[in-house]
Amino acid sequence: MSEPSDQELGLNAAITRRDFLNATLLGTGSSLLQLPAPLARVQQDGEAAAFDGFGGTGDYALSNGNTWDVVQAGHALRDGRFDRRPSAVRETGETYDLLVVGGGFSGAGATYAFHKRRTGTVLILDNHRMWGGEAKRNEFMVDGVRLIGPQGSNDFGIPGASRPAELERWKDLGLPTNPDDYQHQEWASGITPLTISRDHYYQLFWDEFDSNGYFFDQGGGRPPRLVRDPFRHLEATPWSEKVRQDFVRARTGMDRPSALTDRSEIERWLDTMSYETYLTGVLGLDPAIPRYLDPLVASGFGVGCDLLSAVTPSRFALLPGFNWIYGKAPDRRYVWRGPASFPGGNDGLYRHFIKWLVPDAIAGGRTFDEIQLGPVRRDALDRKGQPTRIRLGATAVRVEHRRGDLVSVTYLKNGTLHQVTARGVVMANGGWSAQRAVRDLPQGHHEAYRSFVRAPMLVVNVALRQWRFMYDQGITAAWYFSGPGFACNLRQTMVMGDYRPPLHPDQPTLLTFYIPFPRPGLSQTDQLVSARTELLGTSYRDYERVIRGHLTRLFGQFGFEARRDIAGIVLNRWGHAYVCPAPGFYYGRDGKPAARDVIRQPAGRIGFANAELAGHQTYAAALSEGARAVEQLFPA
Repeated sequence: MSEPSDQELGLNAAITRRDFLNATLLGTGSSLLQLPAPLARVQQDGEAAAFDGFGGTGDYALSNGNTWDVVQAGHALRDGRFDRRPSAVRETGETYDLLVVGGGFSGAGATYAFHKRRTGTVLILDNHRMWGGEAKRNEFMVDGVRLIGPQGSNDFGIPGASRPAELERWKDLGLPTNPDDYQHQEWASGITPLTISRDHYYQLFWDEFDSNGYFFDQGGGRPPRLVRDPFRHLEATPWSEKVRQDFVRARTGMDRPSALTDRSEIERWLDTMSYETYLTGVLGLDPAIPRYLDPLVASGFGVGCDLLSAVTPSRFALLPGFNWIYGKAPDRRYVWRGPASFPGGNDGLYRHFIKWLVPDAIAGGRTFDEIQLGPVRRDALDRKGQPTRIRLGATAVRVEHRRGDLVSVTYLKNGTLHQVTARGVVMANGGWSAQRAVRDLPQGHHEAYRSFVRAPMLVVNVALRQWRFMYDQGITAAWYFSGPGFACNLRQTMVMGDYRPPLHPDQPTLLTFYIPFPRPGLSQTDQLVSARTELLGTSYRDYERVIRGHLTRLFGQFGFEARRDIAGIVLNRWGHAYVCPAPGFYYGRDGKPAARDVIRQPAGRIGFANAELAGHQTYAAALSEGARAVEQLFPA
């Protein structure tokens, strides 16, 4: 099978001037303090355009993942450009009760907790051009149909009565607490429904999913072979009989590899080994099993089985090898178990925080539909006199105690350094930048942070004009063994107000990829350096070519034509998406406390909060860490 040309892939399709300006960030990346570019492969004129590419439409169009300007500022901090106290700093004259560095869920959780406990003023500094951290959306307009997909953070669950504090927060934010209040697309009249996920993960974990197509490479230039729902049709797969048997053992077996019964003791034991060691060395499974699982676990935890503490997968009953802990094998059939994703992922939840904190930030009232779909009013985010102010495009570069109980924060915005003070600071950004920005960080925190390593992730939303090429094969999701990442899928999206895209194979939809970068066989450092180099050193056009070519390889045999069927592609690059919980992450090593327990302790009037401290990074963990940091700084 010959490689398709750029023309066949649609790479030479026309682009409007307005779309081009949206993609280039209007050149702001190159003007940032005239800093030299940190990436060797994209240092020509138009670096921002080459890196960011098309950002979609709407309020989020200039903030798709870690954009060029965000990377530039972050690498300037990493490279020590602000280690010396700068002489040219603009004093704002502002003093806040609480300053939050980071506009993701940790920052939102800290600000919410502060206002629930006391009155006072809060300033949130967000280094992106749109709030939300990784909980942001991409939007497209395709043939008159509006499409919304996630940039990263995805999946939510409605808290029940057993979690009263979370349920109170849910009600404060105006989120429906009845699952029936969340509506989803209905199949168009006359179309036979297929099984279709409502999110981007669960069809992978409940892997007996009859609309999941596995594409097995055949070699010889032939297109890959499609097998639907392979775990109920193992005989149709090219896996050896030994591997098939071991898949059955791993997924349904009840072998008990340890006499331990206390869950805490079991976890301490599991934290001494990697997931791969557990699967192959303890359970005796074929090495093909962890290789199969590598991208799946990396998509949720940053790294593959060879680097991941066995504790992490043990907390998820659907990951193989732990049925003995739960006393039963899980039901692996895909049956929808409740609402799990807003159209833009957890941006839908974050928008409710914004509306609660800064009511004028989203136009319209407080109904669910208005909060989800209302336009953002940027002029309302940073108004004087309101309890919470949000300052976008502001990267904190120096955080240090002053005399008394004040903390000074220097931040970079629009190429100028500014300084503000606060009575308490929560570092709700990632530890990779927090450890560099805090200038009087205790040595113990420095040592703890050195054990934290982070993995990148690429989330790609592809706007399709039609998806008949999947529907006619009976699939809504695809798993493959070579290409970018390992899987992609369509969704039965949540609908509200006038956002009601059709669910019809001849109408537009979004195909989404969550692409991790496991590299089994390399050291942890080599894996992550190699992965980040690929993510940040590959131009938008090169990624676009890879994605268009990959979809052609998978679906060209079924009538897909990239030039005709792809309306747009948005890349969301997250350079430090996941902390990598290696063995010892949860319970410490060599008699030393776990690094996360050290970092959870405040340093004077500076607290630290990020979902990375939980190991498994979820919005709930981020909110909890933010609230904990505020309680430490402002005890009742």
